[in-house]
Amino acid sequence: MAERKIAIEYKDRHLTRPLLDQIVGAQLRAVPDADEIIIRCRSAAKTAIDAAGDYGIPITIVPRETTPEN
Repeated sequence: MAERKIAIEYKDRHLTRPLLDQIVGAQLRAVPDADEIIIRCRSAAKTAIDAAGDYGIPITIVPRETTPEN
């Protein structure tokens, strides 16, 4: 049976691009063999959503609220 490692991060705040960089860096150090990172946040900036595809690992951003930029 296939096994996947998924790192999950919860933030009760607005996700910005610098915060995304911090989260991805910390998760890749904590779980270096992760197949995906899922970030659950209050809301996300358009720059953070656009930057999610710039990493070598799939990043999924799940905002609870939509923002005017989305």
